[in-house]
Amino acid sequence: MSLASLDPPPWERRREYGTLNALVVTIRLVLFSPDRLFSRMPVGLGLLQPLLFAVVVALVGALFDWMWALATGNLPSVLAPGLARAIRGPYFTAAHFLLSPAVAVVVVFVRAAVFHGVLVVLGCNRLGFEATFRVVAYCRATRLLSILPFCGGIAGLVWELVATVIGLARIHDCATGKAVLAVVLPVVVIAVSLGGWILTLLGMAALR
Repeated sequence: MSLASLDPPPWERRREYGTLNALVVTIRLVLFSPDRLFSRMPVGLGLLQPLLFAVVVALVGALFDWMWALATGNLPSVLAPGLARAIRGPYFTAAHFLLSPAVAVVVVFVRAAVFHGVLVVLGCNRLGFEATFRVVAYCRATRLLSILPFCGGIAGLVWELVATVIGLARIHDCATGKAVLAVVLPVVVIAVSLGGWILTLLGMAALR
């Protein structure tokens, strides 16, 4: 792709779009047109703007979670009542809102580092760490689907993985299969490790 065809995300052109409109349009591109967004995204503009986008999105999502907890705090839950009230209660969600910027920064850097490490092993890191970081940061917009009741959280998680695969494949111009491995392999390793840890704890408890 020629340099003339590259196009920074609306979020990085806020003077042109206006801040709120740039945020909304960028979120819409991530959710509905990740192929278009990441195929045209330039690299070399730095990490600050995508990181700022991820922080803003995290704040918006945490704010909706807080409002949802305040509105539905008295609804019954299929979880253990005490645990459900603690996790979805207004105090916990308020703390989540306040800490969401720091959490977003850590999550984006860790995910980008892990995914890029796998890409390097697979020989699929054509544009370097910044390209991977940009995909991971902008794909955090999918987590806004968690504001939807019941299945929103799962939908957001699944679509984040899908959008990240699309983004990595397009921005690094690599095979989709390698992008899938870069995203799915760490998830599988973590899931297996966590499952093994839980089984070990259960086995130790049964032997007592």
